[in-house]
Amino acid sequence: MDDENSVVSDNGSVQDDEDLPFDPNAADGERPSIKFPRNCKQRLIAVASSRTRTPSKKAIAHSCIVKLLVQRVNPNYAEPWRCKNQSAGAGTGFLVSGRRIVTNAHVVRNCTHVRARKSLSPVMYSCTVEWVAVRLDLAILSVNDEDAFFGSESRESSLPGGKDVDHVAVAVADATLDKPAASTNEKGRPVDNAATSGQGLPLCSDLPQLDENVTCAGFPRGGQQISVTRGVVSRVDLNSLGVLRIQIDAAINPGNSGGPVFDEQGRVIGVASSHLRGGSNIGYIIPTEVLLHFMRMTEDGLEANPIERSALNCKRRKGELEKSSSSINQESESTNHKIVGIVGPRTVPSVSSLGLCTQTLESKALRKKLGLKKASDGGVRVSGTSWPSPFLDADGPDGPGDVRLLIDDVLLTIDGVEVGQDGTIPLSADRPYERIGKSYLITRHRVGHQVELGVIRDGRHMTLPATLRPNRYICPVHDSFDAHPSYVVCGGCVFVPLSSPWVLTHKHGFPGFNSISSNPAKRDEQIIVLSKVLADEVNVGYHHKRFLILRSINGKEPTNMRDVIRYILDAARKEEYLEFRCCALNQDSPGTLICLNVEDCKGGEERILKQHMIAQWCSDDIFPPELKEKFKGEATKAMCSLL
Repeated sequence: MDDENSVVSDNGSVQDDEDLPFDPNAADGERPSIKFPRNCKQRLIAVASSRTRTPSKKAIAHSCIVKLLVQRVNPNYAEPWRCKNQSAGAGTGFLVSGRRIVTNAHVVRNCTHVRARKSLSPVMYSCTVEWVAVRLDLAILSVNDEDAFFGSESRESSLPGGKDVDHVAVAVADATLDKPAASTNEKGRPVDNAATSGQGLPLCSDLPQLDENVTCAGFPRGGQQISVTRGVVSRVDLNSLGVLRIQIDAAINPGNSGGPVFDEQGRVIGVASSHLRGGSNIGYIIPTEVLLHFMRMTEDGLEANPIERSALNCKRRKGELEKSSSSINQESESTNHKIVGIVGPRTVPSVSSLGLCTQTLESKALRKKLGLKKASDGGVRVSGTSWPSPFLDADGPDGPGDVRLLIDDVLLTIDGVEVGQDGTIPLSADRPYERIGKSYLITRHRVGHQVELGVIRDGRHMTLPATLRPNRYICPVHDSFDAHPSYVVCGGCVFVPLSSPWVLTHKHGFPGFNSISSNPAKRDEQIIVLSKVLADEVNVGYHHKRFLILRSINGKEPTNMRDVIRYILDAARKEEYLEFRCCALNQDSPGTLICLNVEDCKGGEERILKQHMIAQWCSDDIFPPELKEKFKGEATKAMCSLL
């Protein structure tokens, strides 16, 4: 057989290709004819196969990372009758089981359209936001065209020459890329096939060790392709809500949000979430433990209670609050009891809470007074409870007071785990020398879970059952979850409910807001604020009034925004003047009186609304149900039409 490096000339002699004469100026007939050996085609196929060998574990992982392009329209809390201009944003997501995409909630907040592109594909696909956990900062998306997004793509464009490449080589490439990754890598170590079996990236529920190497992948600003940064685990801690988080020193930049963070074995240990402004390489990720907690709630279809979404959902027909969230959402609008705040994607309940305020017991005198004998004993003092009490309403042996935590009780254990004097607990049984806040034992469970509390009361040891509930604050915290852009315009005076998003829209803030922002909510109570006065002839003398708390309307104290509408309409029918008594925050006595003539307000209403491009005098969500039934669809357009 001829040598592989030899060629055959016209006279039949075999020459080595290095000795073969070649004249570039020779005519075509004078050039030596070169015949390829019989095994040349097999060699070409082998070359094509080597170029398309089984993808590495990193390549498989990167193929499960997607770039998200988001169009959003945010509400305008300064002028709640309109929205802000449309804006664009970008983030990262990754594939998980069930053909779903996981990302951060803040990436898709108030989105109108979301598109996703896999890191190895140039094609964008439209997505739908299915589930959101606002306080966990997680969201789950589905792709509208799943077959096209997850189906096998043509490989022709990835090979040199496109369609001119030998069809045998293309077939080899297709067979190589379509089959699952090998069970072992080149070093003989096992390889996880979860990413190639349609199950998404492998998730690791174990918390990483301190100083463990991590890799953050995503699509940050500064380029269009995937970016990878590396670092170590710096700290395991809790955020302000008591939810577990991990601090890493790998760079997390805008656009990284929602991307996966891998350990050394290529497993996802967290979701990139945020970074500390002004800090040096201080980034935070959401542990996979929290992600799995969120995914289990979505699989069970557990939605937030309507009362979590708005205080106006508290007063409803008898028995309706016992309905499941799904049945309430499907309630017919003809009942005129439409739930407030249930818009957009489905939302899981908020973070679980005991509803307690506690004080550390590092003082020896205080510990002795509360009945703690040993200096090494743990425990924290109960200094306050939220309203309503989160504990079971069962009666104890000495009366109903025994099943509720009281002020000056000492909380010793939660589900058998001892609470330290400083309010911390061991991170886990495997890592007892790392400590974390006691809230971790609460927020790791879903709303409705029951825990057992070890308590000392008046020197007696007790075990009390407690049902976990979400915290509700009198000042809503999160836009599109418990805060909504509601408003009432009367005589140019704009009244809104006090909320954190409203405060953030004003550069100078709201004086004294922090002193009441964490106060627990009481049923359907809201704090009503005079946001501004739209200047007109009917309100001369009050143009500079703003940021005042509304105390009364013609002598009646409103509880919420619906009461504001009721009292305005009632006073406008019976009185000559509308009297709004207001005061600054944290003042008991109303120091400001705004007096408007009713007839002037009626005559100037259309003019004021038209000048400021306001479609109606109040938002639909706060109009009282009984008045909506009475006035039908014309209820919110003009106040004067209701008088």
